[in-house]
Amino acid sequence: MPALSLRETIAQHKPILLDGAIGTELYNRGIFINRCFEDANLSAPPVVQKLHEEYLRAGAHGLTTNSWGANYLKLSGYNLHDKVEEINYQAAKLAKAVAGDLAWVFGSVGPLGVRIEPFGPTSLAEAREYFAAQIAALARGGVDCILFETFADINELEQAIQAARIVAPQLPIMALTVVTEDGYSPLGTSLATYIATLDRLEVDVLGFNCSVGPAPLLNCVEEAGKLTTTPLCVRPNAGLPKLLGGRSIYMSTPDYMAKFTSDFLHSGVLVVGGCCGTSPAHIQAMANAMRHAEAFAHNQPKKMRLGAISPSAERSAPLVEVERTPLGQKSNWGRKIAAGESVSSIELLPPQGISPEAILERAAKVKAAGVDAINIPDGPCASSRMSALLTAVMIEQQLGIETILHYTCRDRNLLGMQSDILGAQAIGLRNILSITGDPPKMGTYPNATGVFDVDAIGLTNMIHRLNGGFDLGGRPIGAPATICLGVGVNPAHRDFEYEMKRFAWKVDAGAEWAITQPVFDSDALKYFLDYLEKHQLRIPIICGIWPLVSYRNALFMHNEVPGVVIPAQIMERMAKPNSAEDAKKVGVEIACEMFAAMRSEIQGVQVSAPFGRIDLALAVINS
Repeated sequence: MPALSLRETIAQHKPILLDGAIGTELYNRGIFINRCFEDANLSAPPVVQKLHEEYLRAGAHGLTTNSWGANYLKLSGYNLHDKVEEINYQAAKLAKAVAGDLAWVFGSVGPLGVRIEPFGPTSLAEAREYFAAQIAALARGGVDCILFETFADINELEQAIQAARIVAPQLPIMALTVVTEDGYSPLGTSLATYIATLDRLEVDVLGFNCSVGPAPLLNCVEEAGKLTTTPLCVRPNAGLPKLLGGRSIYMSTPDYMAKFTSDFLHSGVLVVGGCCGTSPAHIQAMANAMRHAEAFAHNQPKKMRLGAISPSAERSAPLVEVERTPLGQKSNWGRKIAAGESVSSIELLPPQGISPEAILERAAKVKAAGVDAINIPDGPCASSRMSALLTAVMIEQQLGIETILHYTCRDRNLLGMQSDILGAQAIGLRNILSITGDPPKMGTYPNATGVFDVDAIGLTNMIHRLNGGFDLGGRPIGAPATICLGVGVNPAHRDFEYEMKRFAWKVDAGAEWAITQPVFDSDALKYFLDYLEKHQLRIPIICGIWPLVSYRNALFMHNEVPGVVIPAQIMERMAKPNSAEDAKKVGVEIACEMFAAMRSEIQGVQVSAPFGRIDLALAVINS
């Protein structure tokens, strides 16, 4: 069992990853659907144990026992009703043998499979007896928690919880219910009723599993977070099953489940896992997403101001910073921002190959048009491209126009990041946008390892420190760096308060200006700017704008580009043109309208050049 008890881990709000499906995975391993899956604990223990081992290797912190349907009534259908104790005890022992001191074991208990009073003939007392027999055997087998799963009848779930309190009062209780896409139980019970009942019963964790995929459950946990302070758990199916060749196939990919794992954690969920259709591959992807999210959480509260990076620095004398270079003296970009002048930039993607000619040609046109700077993204959407840093160096040295280097935390550890920033300073690059970076799972090499020693907040602290004349270890670096330090922000983030907390930490870390994600909703941007004023977070804001080129482009941006939200009315406008050229014109019109609506409220604009179309970006800047 892990060093901390499960209750201690929950109390410390440490995220927990459960494993995935048992039944569907046993079926995939040759336990046919006409057999009792739980009987495999006795008839095929190596198969069950191997599945547990695969989930543990995938990164699960908790293994669920193969006992979901091992109650008297369900086992009776297979003439196994006399083996309730044996099957459940063996289920616990098999999981414990694999978990060892590396993971917790969750004793899985499902519904009885019959209606209980007042909707059926089984009395409340009988129900408690059936549950008690199963739970007692799991407890004797050494489980660390009783996990009630897939309950639709809140009345039945209450009897199960009461039984657990009688026969295993020492064990934590996690209670998961079933909801449909509209947020109600199959019996019509509301989310509020579920939560009120489980709060009254004082369960350790409550939540939802099965029935639907991750998207509907995200809506449920967001609503549940407003109704309870009890820690939350979600175990979605891998989407809704589709019937193919006579088999039910779950279509959600590991990457899709991983994306929602991040969303769940950002929404306040403490325990995440998978239900029907999820496999060790899904759990491995979810484990990677959880590690990525934990890296964020590790850095946020500390804010990593001078010394949090290096424990030794905390024990040394306070650092005496040399005089910092004012923003207006760092670069032309910084000079204009400090003077309150409007700035403009165009984003150009680094080449995918070894030839820089195309980007240099486009950059020359940008310079000739009088644009202030060229933005160079660093592996956007976790893609593999030419080094953004070296691309920026070539553009500045060969064309004499400033660049804004997007620098991500994904691919480098702290030492490598410091080395790059010092090198960028030495070669003459001055404008850096501190970015966390998209996780590798989103990109072209999903099995690549993301580093994420720190996120954008920690990177901003590091650069701010270099600008004060000290390195990570607190050693003087001679003359201080003169990096014009910017950060990213998303005014339309699905969790606005979460994004604003992160932005506040970035400002506190030393950010001097910010560039937004592409914005398509002027009302969202206005709300964001008002929020900054109200909370005294207003640093110069450069608005990101993306001229859409087609309805398909709009769909892609809205559904597949992290952080981008396109309102329905914009989608409708992009769907109307009958030709490709007309669609581009509409996209530019929308971008120009956005710029015009917010011109007086922002410090400037960053316009993307979709598919290298400089003319579209310039049309917006010159509007």
